[in-house]
Amino acid sequence: MTVYDSINDAYDLVYTDVHEKVPFVVDILHKYQRKEILELGCGSGLFTIPLKQKGFAIEGLEISPEMIKVTQKKEPNLILHQGDMRSFNLPKSFDAILILSSTLTLLQNHQEMNQCLHCSYEHLKPGGIFFLELPNHAVEIAKSDRTQEFYANEDSSIIVVTQSLQLEKFWREYWYIFRQTAGEFQKDEITCDEFLYSPSLLLDDLQKTGFKLLETYGDLFGNEFDEKQSWRRVLICQKI
Repeated sequence: MTVYDSINDAYDLVYTDVHEKVPFVVDILHKYQRKEILELGCGSGLFTIPLKQKGFAIEGLEISPEMIKVTQKKEPNLILHQGDMRSFNLPKSFDAILILSSTLTLLQNHQEMNQCLHCSYEHLKPGGIFFLELPNHAVEIAKSDRTQEFYANEDSSIIVVTQSLQLEKFWREYWYIFRQTAGEFQKDEITCDEFLYSPSLLLDDLQKTGFKLLETYGDLFGNEFDEKQSWRRVLICQKI
């Protein structure tokens, strides 16, 4: 069982602004004329489903079987693969691979991230696009360390409280999920860790793997990247 098996019904309550970010992803894929897409760590399909609806031949890879069930319920015709982004082996290659929503940093260290880079490289066609959305931890931590946020669905039958704090090697979120079903109460406590990666080491690893950095953005709205201001680090790379 993965961490995300336990938060599958709460995930969409926390990430409510994805629909505002999809147009930028669409623009990048159109810019580089990419059609056959694979999203790694596709979660509940927050990006995968609207990209399919936009006409892309997109498939998803997800390690959590519960998340896959959530996504299939929303879009039964979406092709999904259960697998690990460090070691997946699919019988085809793609025009572009996406790793969005900080998913790459859910791996434990640079060695595991590097395994994902190599596996992605092998599944891209020549000239394929590798699209990464990562946190810019220095800014995010400076502005939100030791803070908490509150989320709820329309009838408050699911309530989520998240608390964020910096550890030595990880940016940690505690999720407290309160559910009410048929008069019964349930509480889950989940820990989600993002690895505090080195941007310079990641860029070196991308180059060593065989990727060329084409563009860098500060978010999925297309804003310029500012090391001291941007919360996000978006890398558009190409297999060479």
